[in-house]
Amino acid sequence: MNTQVNRMQFIRADFKGKDVSIRPPWALMESLFIDTCTTCGDCITQCPSHIIKKSRANFPVIDFSYGECLFCEQCVNACKAKALVKSNKNKPWLYTASIKKDVCIAYQGIECRSCFDPCETIAITMSPQQGGISIPEVNIDNCTGCGACFSICPVNAVTIQ
Repeated sequence: MNTQVNRMQFIRADFKGKDVSIRPPWALMESLFIDTCTTCGDCITQCPSHIIKKSRANFPVIDFSYGECLFCEQCVNACKAKALVKSNKNKPWLYTASIKKDVCIAYQGIECRSCFDPCETIAITMSPQQGGISIPEVNIDNCTGCGACFSICPVNAVTIQ
């Protein structure tokens, strides 16, 4: 394994290598990204949603608590090192949303549509339940992993992975 990746795991206190940072869209594979990124911060300053932040090691990471990714490509255009490279063959990333049913208040019988309303790709649907309220379900085939559903959830039931 790449020494730089091992160093990143140590810095993040991720000794088992399970905590994977979400990089900006169209990022190279993690080990190549770490080797290529110069940590200049240009992608961070160009993000109109302000969701690209510096990690403890100064590499850019996505923080959906600030908003959603618009896939506007401004971070890609700003990356002179070519750690972010748009390809028409590939999606911007393979992340999708999921809903923790044990945390989601709709699954607890409380009406909530906060994750459904901002979902432009209709990846989240509200399934009617007999004698109850509608509950959210994610269709991962439609989900872009944009994060619009993440920060708006009042109980942090949405994850992007």
